[in-house]
Amino acid sequence: MHDNHDQNKKHSQHSGQNQRDRNDRQENNFPGRSEASHAPASSAAEGQDEARYRTRYRDAAYYSTGRNWRDYAPAYHYGRVAHDTHPGERFEAVEQALADHWDSEKQGSRLVWAEARGAVRDIWKHLDDIHPGSVDRRSPR
Repeated sequence: MHDNHDQNKKHSQHSGQNQRDRNDRQENNFPGRSEASHAPASSAAEGQDEARYRTRYRDAAYYSTGRNWRDYAPAYHYGRVAHDTHPGERFEAVEQALADHWDSEKQGSRLVWAEARGAVRDIWKHLDDIHPGSVDRRSPR
Protein backbone atom coordinates (compact mmCIF):
# COMPACT_ATOMS: atom_id res chain seq x y z
CA MET A 1 0.00 0.00 0.00
CA HIS A 2 2.85 2.36 0.77
CA ASP A 3 4.28 1.73 -2.71
CA ASN A 4 0.97 2.68 -4.33
CA HIS A 5 0.94 5.93 -2.37
CA ASP A 6 4.49 6.74 -3.56
CA GLN A 7 3.59 5.87 -7.15
CA ASN A 8 0.45 8.02 -7.02
CA LYS A 9 2.45 10.89 -5.53
CA LYS A 10 5.07 10.63 -8.30
CA HIS A 11 2.33 10.40 -10.95
CA SER A 12 0.61 13.45 -9.48
CA GLN A 13 3.87 15.43 -9.47
CA HIS A 14 4.63 14.34 -13.04
CA SER A 15 1.11 15.23 -14.17
CA GLY A 16 1.42 18.64 -12.53
CA GLN A 17 4.68 19.28 -14.38
CA ASN A 18 3.08 18.17 -17.66
CA GLN A 19 0.22 20.62 -17.09
CA ARG A 20 2.67 23.46 -16.36
CA ASP A 21 4.60 22.54 -19.52
CA ARG A 22 1.37 22.59 -21.56
CA ASN A 23 0.45 25.95 -20.07
CA ASP A 24 3.92 27.24 -20.82
CA ARG A 25 3.60 26.14 -24.47
CA GLN A 26 0.15 27.56 -25.12
CA GLU A 27 0.11 28.96 -28.62
CA ASN A 28 -1.88 31.79 -30.18
CA ASN A 29 -2.01 34.61 -27.63
CA PHE A 30 -0.03 36.29 -24.92
CA PRO A 31 -1.75 35.28 -21.66
CA GLY A 32 -3.61 38.09 -19.98
CA ARG A 33 -4.67 39.74 -23.19
CA SER A 34 -8.16 41.06 -23.08
CA GLU A 35 -10.08 42.22 -26.10
CA ALA A 36 -10.98 45.42 -24.30
CA SER A 37 -7.40 46.31 -23.41
CA HIS A 38 -6.04 46.49 -26.94
CA ALA A 39 -7.91 45.59 -30.09
CA PRO A 40 -4.91 44.93 -32.41
CA ALA A 41 -3.48 42.46 -29.86
CA SER A 42 -4.14 39.51 -32.18
CA SER A 43 -2.07 41.04 -34.97
CA ALA A 44 0.52 39.07 -36.89
CA ALA A 45 3.25 41.32 -35.46
CA GLU A 46 2.32 40.40 -31.91
CA GLY A 47 2.31 36.73 -32.83
CA GLN A 48 5.81 37.13 -34.25
CA ASP A 49 6.91 38.94 -31.10
CA GLU A 50 5.45 36.17 -28.96
CA ALA A 51 7.41 33.54 -30.86
CA ARG A 52 10.56 35.66 -30.60
CA TYR A 53 10.33 36.24 -26.86
CA ARG A 54 9.02 32.78 -25.98
CA THR A 55 12.26 31.27 -27.31
CA ARG A 56 14.54 33.91 -25.74
CA TYR A 57 13.17 35.02 -22.38
CA ARG A 58 15.03 32.41 -20.31
CA ASP A 59 18.35 33.61 -21.78
CA ALA A 60 17.65 37.30 -21.16
CA ALA A 61 19.75 39.11 -18.56
CA TYR A 62 16.53 40.07 -16.73
CA TYR A 63 15.25 36.47 -16.42
CA SER A 64 14.44 35.45 -12.83
CA THR A 65 15.10 31.80 -12.05
CA GLY A 66 11.94 29.84 -11.41
CA ARG A 67 9.73 32.04 -13.54
CA ASN A 68 8.07 30.78 -16.71
CA TRP A 69 6.41 32.02 -19.86
CA ARG A 70 3.13 32.58 -18.03
CA ASP A 71 4.98 35.12 -15.87
CA TYR A 72 6.81 36.91 -18.69
CA ALA A 73 4.14 36.95 -21.40
CA PRO A 74 2.00 39.56 -19.58
CA ALA A 75 5.08 41.79 -19.21
CA TYR A 76 5.79 41.65 -22.94
CA HIS A 77 2.13 42.30 -23.69
CA TYR A 78 2.08 45.21 -21.25
CA GLY A 79 5.15 46.69 -22.94
CA ARG A 80 3.55 46.39 -26.39
CA VAL A 81 0.28 47.98 -25.27
CA ALA A 82 2.09 50.74 -23.37
CA HIS A 83 4.30 51.47 -26.38
CA ASP A 84 1.20 51.78 -28.56
CA THR A 85 -0.47 53.97 -25.91
CA HIS A 86 2.53 56.31 -25.70
CA PRO A 87 3.58 56.73 -29.34
CA GLY A 88 6.85 58.55 -29.82
CA GLU A 89 7.72 58.56 -26.13
CA ARG A 90 10.89 57.14 -24.67
CA PHE A 91 10.64 54.25 -22.21
CA GLU A 92 12.46 56.28 -19.57
CA ALA A 93 9.89 59.07 -19.87
CA VAL A 94 6.99 56.78 -18.97
CA GLU A 95 8.77 54.18 -16.84
CA GLN A 96 7.47 55.46 -13.51
CA ALA A 97 3.87 55.40 -14.75
CA LEU A 98 4.41 51.87 -16.09
CA ALA A 99 5.82 50.79 -12.72
CA ASP A 100 2.91 52.38 -10.88
CA HIS A 101 0.36 50.46 -12.97
CA TRP A 102 2.13 47.08 -13.30
CA ASP A 103 0.36 45.46 -10.33
CA SER A 104 -3.06 46.21 -11.79
CA GLU A 105 -2.04 45.11 -15.30
CA LYS A 106 0.07 42.00 -14.68
CA GLN A 107 -2.75 39.57 -15.37
CA GLY A 108 -1.64 36.72 -13.10
CA SER A 109 2.11 37.14 -13.60
CA ARG A 110 4.15 36.50 -10.47
CA LEU A 111 6.70 39.14 -11.49
CA VAL A 112 7.15 42.24 -9.40
CA TRP A 113 7.99 45.39 -11.35
CA ALA A 114 11.74 44.97 -10.76
CA GLU A 115 11.51 41.60 -12.57
CA ALA A 116 9.05 42.71 -15.27
CA ARG A 117 10.87 45.93 -16.11
CA GLY A 118 13.49 44.25 -18.30
CA ALA A 119 10.88 42.46 -20.41
CA VAL A 120 8.77 45.61 -20.81
CA ARG A 121 11.88 47.61 -21.73
CA ASP A 122 13.06 44.87 -24.11
CA ILE A 123 9.90 44.86 -26.23
CA TRP A 124 9.71 48.67 -26.06
CA LYS A 125 13.22 48.90 -27.54
CA HIS A 126 12.36 46.26 -30.15
CA LEU A 127 9.30 48.24 -31.23
CA ASP A 128 11.35 51.45 -31.38
CA ASP A 129 13.92 49.63 -33.53
CA ILE A 130 11.37 48.34 -36.04
CA HIS A 131 9.62 51.74 -36.19
CA PRO A 132 12.64 54.07 -36.01
CA GLY A 133 10.77 57.26 -36.85
CA SER A 134 8.19 56.75 -34.13
CA VAL A 135 10.29 57.83 -31.16
CA ASP A 136 11.91 61.06 -30.13
CA ARG A 137 15.53 59.92 -29.71
CA ARG A 138 16.65 63.07 -27.96
CA SER A 139 17.87 62.69 -24.40
CA PRO A 140 15.12 62.92 -21.79
CA ARG A 141 14.71 66.41 -20.38
